[in-house]
Amino acid sequence: MGRREEVLAKAAVEAAKNDAVKAVQRHLDAVARERNYDGILSLCTYATSANPKFSSEGQAGVEWRDAVWAYCYNALNDVSEGLRTQPTVEGLVAELPQMTWPT
Repeated sequence: MGRREEVLAKAAVEAAKNDAVKAVQRHLDAVARERNYDGILSLCTYATSANPKFSSEGQAGVEWRDAVWAYCYNALNDVSEGLRTQPTVEGLVAELPQMTWPT
């Protein structure tokens, strides 16, 4: 592979990574909106709420967000290291840990 092809290949990998990260963020926000939060950031701020319902949902959001990003970046790192193929954006989102809302 020539230098130009190498540069194009790296750019394509970076673009795919950026698309994946944006899709994961959209997914986090969409799930938080299922419970009427503005997004994942808003949900997570409620972890310290004095309201027990909001506090438990906020803490669940923090734990889920952390698990999702850890999984996402591990998967993307595995792609970079050649340990797995690049998943589609939809495929990566489908692999992510699921949110478990407190009852």
